[in-house]
Amino acid sequence: MKTFLLLATALFLPGISAPEAAAAELKEKTIQAWNRYVGWTAARVDRELSDPDRFLILDHLPATASAALRRRVANGAIVIEKMEGVVPKGEKFDVPDGEIHHWWGAVLVPDVTLENLLLFLQDYDNHANRFSDVERSRLVSREGNRFRFQFRLTRSKAFFTAHYNTDQEAVYAAHGPRRASSRSVATRIAEIEDAGTPGEKERPPGDDRGFLWRLVSWWRFQQTEKGVLVECESASLSRDIPGVVRLIPLLSGYIRSTPRESLESVLASIRAAAPGHGLTARQAPSQKP
Repeated sequence: MKTFLLLATALFLPGISAPEAAAAELKEKTIQAWNRYVGWTAARVDRELSDPDRFLILDHLPATASAALRRRVANGAIVIEKMEGVVPKGEKFDVPDGEIHHWWGAVLVPDVTLENLLLFLQDYDNHANRFSDVERSRLVSREGNRFRFQFRLTRSKAFFTAHYNTDQEAVYAAHGPRRASSRSVATRIAEIEDAGTPGEKERPPGDDRGFLWRLVSWWRFQQTEKGVLVECESASLSRDIPGVVRLIPLLSGYIRSTPRESLESVLASIRAAAPGHGLTARQAPSQKP
């Protein structure tokens, strides 16, 4: 067991030359599987957002489960659940050489209006000051409700830290005066080698350690009497977990928990920062040509 632990840990520590740690190539068949999955998810989200009677994910859950989760959110909890049922019944689906991580979460942001919360979220120049996973942030352009921005992300766990340069795009939509949604997608993800040193450099996208190859999220915002109820479902693609790591539940648990913990961190940051961010309804986030 000690030998397995040392080998599995080595696979995920930076600077190790073992082949599986040095690179995990993103293959076309993996991308195709991801695209199928995102297509199913996007179609389901579109159907739900077009429903005149229901809007939130919570609205589409069975009544008992929805009521229990709503009570938790109302009492100040951040609810995080694994997203199930994306693959249509009867479809044979797997992700060759990869793994999809799909979670959704909900939080109540108290004492804030929908308008001000959206201004806060669209202030991409300042996300690095408000979200723990974002080292640097820059708004590249805005065209109406479409925002293009760059984030330098950090994902840290007990056994590794990964840094990424990302190009992202978010599109917002209004659904009446009390509801809004957005979709955010990373159009480019490049892991940084030797981050924080004079010799740091980007590895070619898709030819890295394989912890984060794709990332997309769908957001829903609903004004309530107590504030704004925020929901986010986030899907990401990583390499599959090597067989040796599967033999050690503790390590594979660390790897698979990162997307969940990142989503929880984002929702916690929104709740903590949004009420005191200082924006008013008359102020707009920075806009660049």
